[in-house]
Amino acid sequence: MQHIKIAKVLLRIGLAGTLVYAALASFITPTSWIGFFPAFLVDLSSSFMSQEVLLGIFSVTELLLAAWLLSGFKPFLAGLCVAGLFGGIFFANLGAMDLVFRDFGLFFASLALAFLSR
Repeated sequence: MQHIKIAKVLLRIGLAGTLVYAALASFITPTSWIGFFPAFLVDLSSSFMSQEVLLGIFSVTELLLAAWLLSGFKPFLAGLCVAGLFGGIFFANLGAMDLVFRDFGLFFASLALAFLSR
């Protein structure tokens, strides 16, 4: 059973690291990241916030999810929420498969963490 605990910790660290990197990189060079928002989301939010604000909210959400993963609190629910994030990124950007193919693996890694934690 020790190997299951180690696997869960490694999944939590790997997923959190990915979220932290993306969040920090989007704060440093937002123009490199804004284009990944799907058009429907930009259109929906454009009447009450700029794309920069939307990106900032998304980045803070990524940091909060990373902290949740690292805390180990309710890892099943954390894994499902992170899977929702990576799944949403993947399916909303299918036209950019060369860039988002990694999110496919991260989606399933998040689900693996959730179900290992059940």
